[in-house]
Amino acid sequence: MVKNWKETGMVLVMLLAAGWTKADVCEIVNGSFEDDGLITDIAIQEPNGWLVSMPSGKFTGKTDASWSTDGSFSLFIFSQWFKPFSAGDMATVSQQVYLADVNEITFDLKLDTYSGLEWDPNDVTAVVLIDDDVVWEPNNTDLDIKGVYPDQAYVVEDRYRDENLHKLSLGLRVNVDAEIGFFDFYRVWWDSIECTSFCGGGGLLAGDFNHDCYINAHDLDLTADVWLAETPSYNRHNLFHGDDLAGYGTINFFDLAVFANNWLRSSYEEDQQVVTTTGK
Repeated sequence: MVKNWKETGMVLVMLLAAGWTKADVCEIVNGSFEDDGLITDIAIQEPNGWLVSMPSGKFTGKTDASWSTDGSFSLFIFSQWFKPFSAGDMATVSQQVYLADVNEITFDLKLDTYSGLEWDPNDVTAVVLIDDDVVWEPNNTDLDIKGVYPDQAYVVEDRYRDENLHKLSLGLRVNVDAEIGFFDFYRVWWDSIECTSFCGGGGLLAGDFNHDCYINAHDLDLTADVWLAETPSYNRHNLFHGDDLAGYGTINFFDLAVFANNWLRSSYEEDQQVVTTTGK
């Protein structure tokens, strides 16, 4: 009976998706994991709106009330202890979304280990995926990334901003062949997953760092704050990727050239008109 209900539900989702094809509206279902209340094992009961992929015996997941930023619950995924892992093993929750008019996917995140030992992201990391490609992960220049990370954002790339449905996934991935012991298993909480659009749906021009839909001196000040800094490739200030090495880039004159190309322009849709002042 459960299987039949699931199949019926999937058919309804597909029919609704077909009706929304022209709308291209990103509507994340149950983005704060409140719909179901407490779920003790998401491999058995999937959170409303999400499909679960979890290698048996290696990861565990549930909705959790010990930490949240929006409502009472969050999604909690953790590696099991004394289990052999292979590089690439990953637990995810996913759903289909439209991204045509989406500038950013935002979320809150908490990373921790069971005993408080260091979290080395070269060994294990939290990941955001689009169509099974990793598009976001924490900065791996630090050897300990435990902590709470509110207001994180993945800037949606143009290749996903079309009229097709795309698979959004959140998860925990092991990067090395290893056995994770009792005292160092890894825990990640996800909450408040949202799609964000700017400038009347027209999107942001490269260099609009304060998201006010204009490229001006306010954005130049933010560029100066990170000038010559080494950043991950996905960092919003890293506008030019031709000089990126191993996932990192330096904020330099190449990025400034991209920024200058949009100087004093507006990103409101249709006009792309020149702004006459340096202030909003």
